[in-house]
Amino acid sequence: MDNHYSPEFIADQKSRLETQRNELKSELEKIARFDEASGSYIPLQPDFDSGASEDSGDSSLESEVEQTNDAIMTDLEQTLNEVGAALEKIENGNYGVCESSGDYISEDRLRAYPAARTCDDEMEAN
Repeated sequence: MDNHYSPEFIADQKSRLETQRNELKSELEKIARFDEASGSYIPLQPDFDSGASEDSGDSSLESEVEQTNDAIMTDLEQTLNEVGAALEKIENGNYGVCESSGDYISEDRLRAYPAARTCDDEMEAN
């Protein structure tokens, strides 16, 4: 594959993706732990006062916090996977190739979203 992007652009994108990966991992560690056996993150259970008497309001709050953390964890993990895939593409020399059309993704789009997999947002959503 030819070098469509400059080495400087690729180096900058790699640096941005590595920074983003580190930030995502840091955020994930606040609400989840990585399970080696399954290869995925498992949400941490929030610490609630186990000595307090529980009523239905407390139970609802605990459930809401757990659901929120699970949704956040899922989003962070998905983004982390996309960032990891983009870094692999840099290493393999095929970074920036649209997965739908095979054309190169514009530098402007990659600057806006370094882990972009397609030429435009509409294709990405499908």
